[in-house]
Amino acid sequence: MGRAAAASGPVQVPAVRRGHGARGARTVRGGLAGRAARTALLGLLCLLLAPAGLAGCVREVGGARHTLVVLGSWTGGEQEAFEELLDRFEERQRRKGFHVEVRYQGTTANREVLLSDVLAGDPPDIVVLPSLGDLIDYRQRGRLEPLRRDVDVRGAYDRGPWLARPQGMRKRYWLPVRADLKSLVWYTGREPDASDAAVDHWCVGMGSDATSGWPGTDWVEDILLQQSGPEVYERWANGELAWDAEPVVKAWNTWADFMSGDGGRAARAALEADHRGPEGGSGLLFDPARDCRLEHQGSFARHLYGERFRDADFVPAPRLLPGVTNRGSRDREVSGDFAAMFQYSRKAEELMHFLASLEAQLLWTKHDTAWRRGEIPFFSAHQGIGEKAYPERDAVGRRVVRELEEAGYLCLDASDTMPPAVRGIFQQKILEFLADPRQEHLAETGTRQRRLVPLRQIQEVQERYPRESGPLDVCAARATGMP
Repeated sequence: MGRAAAASGPVQVPAVRRGHGARGARTVRGGLAGRAARTALLGLLCLLLAPAGLAGCVREVGGARHTLVVLGSWTGGEQEAFEELLDRFEERQRRKGFHVEVRYQGTTANREVLLSDVLAGDPPDIVVLPSLGDLIDYRQRGRLEPLRRDVDVRGAYDRGPWLARPQGMRKRYWLPVRADLKSLVWYTGREPDASDAAVDHWCVGMGSDATSGWPGTDWVEDILLQQSGPEVYERWANGELAWDAEPVVKAWNTWADFMSGDGGRAARAALEADHRGPEGGSGLLFDPARDCRLEHQGSFARHLYGERFRDADFVPAPRLLPGVTNRGSRDREVSGDFAAMFQYSRKAEELMHFLASLEAQLLWTKHDTAWRRGEIPFFSAHQGIGEKAYPERDAVGRRVVRELEEAGYLCLDASDTMPPAVRGIFQQKILEFLADPRQEHLAETGTRQRRLVPLRQIQEVQERYPRESGPLDVCAARATGMP
């Protein structure tokens, strides 16, 4: 996506793969043109009916009725949980005397749908994206609307990188909605140790519709963070460290050696598998067709496991990742979902602030009866929500929160913060390597030299698409917050 995609014309939107228990979209999506037409029609009807004394029309045309369109990536049970927040917002607005309808469109291809809408001149009011790189790119193009209301959120989200924005960007264009911990290894059965971490014990899948390959980028990112530390990781994420620099090459080779160590069988299996597991199943970890018991995946994986989520537990990834010497490392990779406005209205801004509020964030954690029904809590970066806010029955979820609270450094997913074109080719090179672990298609001789070719190709793209708005604070110490 980004500059390269925008210049190439209309995009092909991949088919939406429904999540577990998915229901249809909240309503059929309405766009800018449709809202304008409805407003004009309402105005005309009110003019015609005015002699009858229907003064209520004046109030509705004056702005008491609002329709907001929100685009996000959540489908299935995750969509239902998000819609609970939207229902609460609508209820709050009704109590204030406003009729606000929020229409949610959930698709795993939200980046592609958004790009198509933007190119058509009909973007949603609010978009929730996991990639700050995309939001930075849209902001540079003048597509994002800043928050007008100066609401201080630093006190709620300043323990970690959740409020990261490019240096020099004075206005705020996005707010954190949800958090996930990524440096985890999920397992079934007894707790694993390093002796259990042979490549054939891992459940690895690269499939993810238009973003296939990102699970592999997570492996490389986490290995680099644990091998070289948050300072090097941040420089690399910001484009200040070349892709063929020693720390990046070391992390890439560690992952490549691991995935090709069994003659390429694991690489081929990863290329053929979807990271969500088979359609209608309970994720890769519980796929009966696969003989594996470890999965390097974020805290959101429990939503993939469906009814089997209670059977999964985790250990911190540094204990089992290949090539890591500090098995007790407290540095963790995280991801976030961020809401941003593509069309400004006061109600859209109010919804943005509501989604980041303590009230809405508490709904993510859900209560104990909801957990018993199988509604898995989400995780929040809000400081007002600690371990005790999560159901007592959910010991695993509480441990995820504890990991977030006790981390040394929290570092945003590096590829999520990169320019879209850089992230895209990073994912592509992951897939190309797995398709040919020996990289025999490359002309250069020598395994190590061949391994440098894809990294230098990524570097070439990075030099063509530099970040124009300054570096991000990608990593932040959990105890002290952002500088």
